[in-house]
Amino acid sequence: MRKKKKGTVAVISCVLVLAICLAGLQAISSARKSSVPVAVSCLTLEPTTLQSTVTASGTVKSASTTNVYTNVSGCVVKDLHVEVGDYVEAGAILCQLDSETLEESLEKQKVSLSVSKNSSAQNISASEKQYQDAVENLDNGLNTTVNSARTATESALRALEKAQSDYDSARADIDDGMNSQLVQAEEALEQANLRVQRAEETYDKAKQEVGDTYRELRLNASNLKKERDAAQSKVNSLTDQLEKDPQNQQLKTELELAKVELQSLQQSFDFAQQDLQSYETDSSTAYGGQSLLSIREAYEDACTSRDSARKSLELAQAAVDDQLAQYSTALEEAQIAYDNALVSQQAAETSVRQGLEDQRAALNANRASSDTRVQEMEIASLEDQILDCTVTAPVSGTVTAVNVSEGGAPAGVLFVIEDTSRLEVDISIKEYDVGIVGEGMKAGVRADALEDQSFSGELTSIAPAATTTAAAGSTSSGNVEYAATVTVDGTDTPLRIGMSAKADIVVEEHKDVLAVPYEALGVGSGGEDVVYAAVDQGDGTYLVQEIPVTLGLEGDLTVEVSGEGLSAGTIVLANADGAVAGQKIIPSFANGSGETASSGELMDQMMGAGL
Repeated sequence: MRKKKKGTVAVISCVLVLAICLAGLQAISSARKSSVPVAVSCLTLEPTTLQSTVTASGTVKSASTTNVYTNVSGCVVKDLHVEVGDYVEAGAILCQLDSETLEESLEKQKVSLSVSKNSSAQNISASEKQYQDAVENLDNGLNTTVNSARTATESALRALEKAQSDYDSARADIDDGMNSQLVQAEEALEQANLRVQRAEETYDKAKQEVGDTYRELRLNASNLKKERDAAQSKVNSLTDQLEKDPQNQQLKTELELAKVELQSLQQSFDFAQQDLQSYETDSSTAYGGQSLLSIREAYEDACTSRDSARKSLELAQAAVDDQLAQYSTALEEAQIAYDNALVSQQAAETSVRQGLEDQRAALNANRASSDTRVQEMEIASLEDQILDCTVTAPVSGTVTAVNVSEGGAPAGVLFVIEDTSRLEVDISIKEYDVGIVGEGMKAGVRADALEDQSFSGELTSIAPAATTTAAAGSTSSGNVEYAATVTVDGTDTPLRIGMSAKADIVVEEHKDVLAVPYEALGVGSGGEDVVYAAVDQGDGTYLVQEIPVTLGLEGDLTVEVSGEGLSAGTIVLANADGAVAGQKIIPSFANGSGETASSGELMDQMMGAGL
């Protein structure tokens, strides 16, 4: 059974190998039918170098590409000095633009500059005198606008100082207790408080004298008053609700019951008040020759007098506060008037200064109009453009593109100069290969146009991010690939910029190993990998011998083998299909001569057939 090959084998190689194998199969098939040895395709094992590679396609380009532009516009190409393929040194003239229009503009600018330098002196002199006169008037206090504004500010300041003095005087009288109205009201309140204190002491002693009965009567009357007030609140609440919902029978019933309860509590409270008044007017409860009622009324009158005195004090305080507020308002108005006057003064001064600035600006404008630096810069710019009409090569290299023609207007890239001695191949590495390759790996570069030639190179860069390209005939989102660059070694190769090329990146390399084509591998009775050796019998015939092998590095066409009985010079069958151990054969070698073809020569022949 033949082991499946790894990788893609070129069609032409397959045809060659199949032709060899077909001859071997026919020979072995004939041998099985006859004891006569037959010729079988064989090869001789020789030490060789085996590589595992990743192949990627791309395009050859220069490692150094320079685009040549021009900053000159409006000029056509007068003379073209190079064509595609020319080698130029840095500084060489590539083309000459027609600079006639620029030269005419340069001459006009020079004439205009000469005229400008001889004008504007009179305007500058007049502007300077007008400005200096205005400055002197302001410095000497002769500007009427500013003087009027300053006078108004000084008057407002005097009014502000007077209002501040009036307010401070009134505030000081209050803080020092010197306001007569407040003093009288405070003294009256103090006397009223003393009368309340004496009446309260007499009332408290009278209540202690008569005992608990009086306190109980007062407490009962007080509690009944609270209950009556609560019942009145309930009646009021139900009345309000019934006004909003007059058809509510439940509210009507509750209101009637609440009124009955209120009436009952009112009667109870009236009776309690009568009992309390009777007790207070009873002669048996008199204290110090006065009834409790007169003592209580005296206490209540004293409290009323105290409240009146407190109210009088509040009114006196309010009157004083109102007077102080008037002073404060006058002060605020004076402050506002002063602030406004100050703002007006500042505005006047600003206006005058702005007038001076305007005059100075006019003076500077006259001076600027006589400044010839802008015209001189324009002249310098025209001179630079005239020089730029001679387009030169910024670097040495080969001209690979000429995008202008004589008589045409230049636009965009005029020329492309590339270093054809330093070449690179831009390739795309598949997603499943990017993990096994790395920068610095060796690579072989092949071009379709150069057939079997291969050129050494090195993988110098791999993009950090992938690009996705749509796969033909696929409904998936696309193929994920990574852009990479292979730099070609050497400077003298037949490779040309723009050629389609393939880069074989060497992932692994084994030197001085034995290798056989995949077709030479068979499967032994125990399932192991084997090759079939041809052992010389000394009579011109060879005996087929099965040798177990261990596989190593796998290339595109061959695989590394090792095992007991294998060494350089061992002859093995080129195709294991149909091989039978013990069969007699006569080896036939692929080089067409009687000499032995080695495994390395066979691989070279297969590569030379088109891989």
